Amino acid sequence: MIARGVVPLLGVSEALDAAQAAGSIGRFWLEPQAQPVDATAADASTGKCVTLDEAQAKAMLIRAGLPVPKGERAGNGLDAVASSRRLGFPVALKELGVAHKSEVGAVRLNLKEAETVGSAAQDLSPLGSGLYVARMISNGVAELIVGVTHDPKFGAVIILGTGSVMVELLSDSVTLLLPATRDDIETALRSLRLYPLLEGYRGRPKADVKAAIDVIAGIAEFVRKHAGEIEELDINPLIVCTEGEGAWNADALLVL
Repeated sequence: MIARGVVPLLGVSEALDAAQAAGSIGRFWLEPQAQPVDATAADASTGKCVTLDEAQAKAMLIRAGLPVPKGERAGNGLDAVASSRRLGFPVALKELGVAHKSEVGAVRLNLKEAETVGSAAQDLSPLGSGLYVARMISNGVAELIVGVTHDPKFGAVIILGTGSVMVELLSDSVTLLLPATRDDIETALRSLRLYPLLEGYRGRPKADVKAAIDVIAGIAEFVRKHAGEIEELDINPLIVCTEGEGAWNADALLVL
C-alpha cells in the first residue's frame, strides 16, 4: 500500500486523530501567510525611563484618535467638584502620580454628587501629585487589559487579557506579536476565558466586540508608531460596552 502511495492507518482512534490533524493543517495552509514580526525596536536602548501620569498618558491616546472618557486634571477638591459638574455625574476621581491606584485606594468610582466628590478628594489628596476627574462609562459588559512590554527579541509585544482587579487572579491572557491584524486580535479575544461574556453569556447583553477590536487595533498602531519610545503601556481597564456603545480606555499607565 505504501509503495502505491496509500497511507495505512493502524487503529480506528489513531486514524481519526490523524484525519483531524491533517484537516487542521490543511485549513492553516489555506490561510494568508502571517506578516513578518516587526522587531525594529528590539535592540533600541531604553535610556532613562519617564512615567507619565494618567492625564498625560490619556492626552497622548486622544491625539492618536483613541476613545478616552472625558476627563480633567484638578488641583484640589474645589476644582474636582467644578470639573465633576462640567463633565456630568457620575464621575470617577483618581489621584495622579500613583501607578497602580486600586492597590493603594487611590481611586473612587461612581460618585454621583458634589459632596461625595469633595469628600473623596480630601481623602485622596495626600496620596499623589494631583487629582483627575473622569466621566464614568455606563453599559459596560466586560473589562479587558491591553498591556505593552518591550521584548529584547521581538520589540514591542501586546498582552491582551481579562482586566481590572481580575488580572492576577484569573491569569487569563494571550500575547500578540506586532504587527497584529484584526483577525489576529479577534482570534486572541476568542481564546480568552472571558470571551463568552462578550457574546452575551446566559442572556446578558452582548458586548461591542467590533469596537473592542477597533480600539485594540488602534493601540497596536499607536505602539507601532512610538515603538522606539514606549517602554511600557497598560490600558486597564479597557471597558467594552453593549453593542453600539463602543469600548473605552478608562485608565492608562505609560512609561516612555
